[in-house]
Amino acid sequence: MSDKTKLLLKKIKEDRPFYLEKFLKIRNKEAKLIPFKINDAQEMFEEEIKKCEEKGILKRFIVLKARQMGFSTYSEGYIFHNTTTNTFTNSMIIAHEEKATQNLFNMSKLYYDELPVPLKPMIKYSNGKELVFENPTNDPHEKKNNPGLRSKITVSTAGTVEVGRSATVHNLHASEVAFFPDAGTTMLGLLQCVPDTPNSCVILESTANGVGGYFYDMWQKACRGENDFIPLFYPWFTDRSYTTPFKDEQAKEIFEQSLSDYEVNLMKTNNLTLEQMNWRRRTIANKCAGDEELFFQEYPSTPEEAFIASGRPVFNISALRKYLNHAKPGKKFYLKENGDGIHTIEDDKGYVEIWEMPKENEFYVIGGDVAEGKIDGDYSVGIVLNQNCDVVAKWYGHIDPDLFGKELTKLARLYNDAYLGVEANNHGLTTLKSIQREDYWNLYFAKIYDRFTDSITQKLGWQTTSKTKPMMIDKLGEFIREFHIGIPSKKIIEECLSYIIEDNGSTNAQIGSHDDCVMALAIALQVWLEGKSDTFEPENSDEYDNEDYYEEVAE
Repeated sequence: MSDKTKLLLKKIKEDRPFYLEKFLKIRNKEAKLIPFKINDAQEMFEEEIKKCEEKGILKRFIVLKARQMGFSTYSEGYIFHNTTTNTFTNSMIIAHEEKATQNLFNMSKLYYDELPVPLKPMIKYSNGKELVFENPTNDPHEKKNNPGLRSKITVSTAGTVEVGRSATVHNLHASEVAFFPDAGTTMLGLLQCVPDTPNSCVILESTANGVGGYFYDMWQKACRGENDFIPLFYPWFTDRSYTTPFKDEQAKEIFEQSLSDYEVNLMKTNNLTLEQMNWRRRTIANKCAGDEELFFQEYPSTPEEAFIASGRPVFNISALRKYLNHAKPGKKFYLKENGDGIHTIEDDKGYVEIWEMPKENEFYVIGGDVAEGKIDGDYSVGIVLNQNCDVVAKWYGHIDPDLFGKELTKLARLYNDAYLGVEANNHGLTTLKSIQREDYWNLYFAKIYDRFTDSITQKLGWQTTSKTKPMMIDKLGEFIREFHIGIPSKKIIEECLSYIIEDNGSTNAQIGSHDDCVMALAIALQVWLEGKSDTFEPENSDEYDNEDYYEEVAE
């Protein structure tokens, strides 16, 4: 082998961008076969990979992206290069659905098919699920002397049986993780397969799918430095081809004068040109049906924009965006009862978050949502509203239902013997009994219509049923949309953002998220409306006098 060939082989192995652009082929948007050309976003991603390699640290990346940025193409190029230039290297590609899985695998197969013959490693298998780079011979002597790389690339679809824990995986690319079914379980198994060595690489990439879920949580933890993943966000303007020229200078001047405050701020903050903003506005008009929220979903400018705009939230997105901009942390406390009343003990780990301490003679209500108490389950939540319908305090944590009753009692006594409404379903009955044992008096009772006696009686606690749940959620939606309710808590707002409409029309937290704060807030609002009935007349108030509603509660 000549020195020139040796230098070329060395460059092929060590210079990844050179290899990708010199030897790999891709299909472009016009369905033509062209050489791999690294774009702006891919180049930025390559720089991040190089930083880790130079520092000898783990290559762990979580990538939040706009549409059509080429990260899957580059990730497959990285994996193909690493797997076909090293021995004993196992790589896995996993996508959210079968069609996407096949597209990613076909990309790798195309890389191999179009590779110059001298660079093609021996291949034993090339089927719909794996590329195995190994000597295909059945002659054991030949195989021993020339085994080939003994490396492979496999593909899987999230949620299928082949996604397991057994084999070691040196390179893992998980595509559109936010859309994985039961992403937490899938990724728990896969990440155990990847050794914590500098030669390994994990790429979790996805567009956003609403606030909440595995990908969102991993992103937030990465941003806070609570895991080893490096958070990388690539907004739409990373791609410099996203520009649209004006037909003349007059059109450009008219456009500039029409910019909204948001557009002006976006330009200044990110040093964008009018041509880029023109592309943005034309894309909204032509590809997003004129809906700016849809543009935020497909082409976000910030991570917050990406997560907020995606998904199918029940509550008004624009309103929640404004709430989120004004959210602020409260102070954390534990509550302790002494003979002279309830005392607050400030502690960053406290269950109670307070934005406003109780004011003398002010009216307060509390809505309580009760969980089972398991450490890995839903949370028990109590939310305090003042007489202006502002959230002033929140109890949040895992606790046994009977002990939660004691905590709610302390919270209610702290807030001037607040009008306390607790969901009576399931474990809520245990909590209510506990509150009664504490001799707390100011409790909410559901009104129940007795069809036999044609009278209304009362039953302790709020009853969530197939009829009362839509009513309470609709009312909360109205108060959020019209800003009738004050919500300083980021946790509550995030749960509202991940509270979605299911395909069957029902409303629930999206998979991997919680709705405990949403339900507690909705109950608190219902209790507040009843408690304020002497001074507040809710719109469509006949819904509270509906006979069917009382019959449903009675059932």
